[in-house]
Amino acid sequence: MDSISVVTVSDKELEAHLAEATRKVLSFPFRPPRSKKEEHPPKKQATLRGRTIAYRPLQGMTDTPTAQVETQFSLADRIQELAAGDELYSDVEHHVLRLIRRAVQVYARIYETTEQASGLDRLKAANQAGTLSRSDEPELAAKVNAASAAALFAFASYLLSRLLDYGEKPGAEAPFQVDVPSSLPVSGRSEALHAGLHLVYTAIDTHARDDQTLVQAVREAAAQLALRLQTLQHSLQYREFFTRYHYRVEPEEVLIAGFELPVGRARSDIHVPEKRPEEIVGNHVAKLEASRIAQRLVCYDLERQRNPFVDLGGFVFTFLGDGSPGTGKTILIQMMVTLLRQYAEVAGLPLRYENFSIDEISDYQGRSGQNAKRFCQSILDPRVVALGTIDDVDQVCGSRHDKNASAGQLEVTAVFMQEFAGTNTVVRGNASFGLLSNHPERVDDALRQRTQIRFQIDGPQTRNDFADLFHILLHRTWDLPPGKGYEPLSDQRVRQVIREKYGEHDVPQSPTLRAIFEEVTARGSRDGRLHTWSGFGEYLHALQQKDPRFTGRAVKNVSDAILSRMMDFDLPDEWLEKRESFFAKPYETRVAMVSELRSEITPEMVIQEINRYADSESRYAEASDQREFDERTRQYRLDARARKTAAESES
Repeated sequence: MDSISVVTVSDKELEAHLAEATRKVLSFPFRPPRSKKEEHPPKKQATLRGRTIAYRPLQGMTDTPTAQVETQFSLADRIQELAAGDELYSDVEHHVLRLIRRAVQVYARIYETTEQASGLDRLKAANQAGTLSRSDEPELAAKVNAASAAALFAFASYLLSRLLDYGEKPGAEAPFQVDVPSSLPVSGRSEALHAGLHLVYTAIDTHARDDQTLVQAVREAAAQLALRLQTLQHSLQYREFFTRYHYRVEPEEVLIAGFELPVGRARSDIHVPEKRPEEIVGNHVAKLEASRIAQRLVCYDLERQRNPFVDLGGFVFTFLGDGSPGTGKTILIQMMVTLLRQYAEVAGLPLRYENFSIDEISDYQGRSGQNAKRFCQSILDPRVVALGTIDDVDQVCGSRHDKNASAGQLEVTAVFMQEFAGTNTVVRGNASFGLLSNHPERVDDALRQRTQIRFQIDGPQTRNDFADLFHILLHRTWDLPPGKGYEPLSDQRVRQVIREKYGEHDVPQSPTLRAIFEEVTARGSRDGRLHTWSGFGEYLHALQQKDPRFTGRAVKNVSDAILSRMMDFDLPDEWLEKRESFFAKPYETRVAMVSELRSEITPEMVIQEINRYADSESRYAEASDQREFDERTRQYRLDARARKTAAESES
């Protein structure tokens, strides 16, 4: 993938459009769509402080019901009228008005650059001179649409970027929703700009009552406008003349990256308790997988927007960790963030961590899906290295087979399925998503199958595990001798036991799957081993015959896990501790350095990964069946008690 050119939009370039932008916030014309009930234009009213002002017709235009009258709107006047009796703007009002004006300047500059890049300026000049051929007219119209939509998205993106972190917690939900018209006029430079300004005006007029709601109204209008244009982009010809560049607006350092939604600034102050791998008891495979994900994420190259582990294989984009309550899912994520923070500091990379929880499910129709979309866009932001987790994913995402799932949960499920493995999903190697659950069998099958690797988080399992856990919790205040044959935390060194853990999957752990495995290996090879393409194909087909959910996507996930095992190595400590040893080297050099460490794929490795995946699906199915059995048994007993009580009362 080629690196994307970054174009700097200087303050001097924007200054050329200052006068135009000032005129637009003071007064702009627009013809609002007339509702069915409205047969006549609204009557004019006097302008008074603290009172909603009426539309002002343009000078010289008639005010008859049949005339198509454009109306003048003033953002400056409407914002000033929020504070009744105050002739001056508040600090917030002044800031918001200047941001809108700046966004208009950005609109004008992006339209100008897109016009030049696409050759639209030459077509327009020919059209004005009367030399444009009829065959070029469709191209002229299509390029005007593309430039207008691109500039309007830049307008919305700039506003949203500046307001995401202004005034309140980023991502705070507005107590209202701004509706964007079903059709946006992007057939001309002025028409598109006036439509965007009118949407902002309408949001302020409808929802703004004070400083806080003013910020919320403008931010929500910008967000909804950006979302609508993001959807519209796929119908635009020549949009590549906008998307092939990233624009950095100086001095604010706002990045407009094609039609990607803006996100808040990457923060280094991630407030997650520090946990080291040796402080986590048990969970050896989960600790290994989590630490490897952290190492591979920080190999991302910001300039090239590539990762050696994406090019060579072994990068984990999505993973699922499941286990009973209290087995260590939370501290496992804390360990990942701790390692990421340490490695990213050495690599000089901006780091972002976000968790999507049940709090993001909204009562507003469509808002839950928007929250999920914004979460994904934030994590996928190519300007940062990011980890996104979805805790209690079985509660956050509803299964399509669950009649009790809310509309908001189903919206979130649909968004995550599209983002994790949709037609537009691009894995750059800068982001990973982790799904965590106590009840993975309740997760929608299609969403669960979009996770590349799975690992069970089973917590302490042995005598030494429980002794280590007790030691971690109490050794600072209680001094006890270790005991015969016991060295504190020695069993928590992952590399000592991980081979044994993988070896447990030489045969399936499920008795049913083990019978299938033994039958296939006995029939398909002389020495009882699978080591040919046809042999593995027969085993995979037999698993599919047993469980129809074992589809091509499941085979893809198994293959990803095998590639990850091929990259079964830790980056040398020196690479992770000294930037010049690895991170400061050219990208091609780093690819070569990583390539030298990878191992060969073996039949044993393939069998283990197939069995691990099949066992996980079998475990989820058994848990689902057991839950259904327990519920039916409980209901049967309750019915029996009810019948008995009713019979006794009648007698």
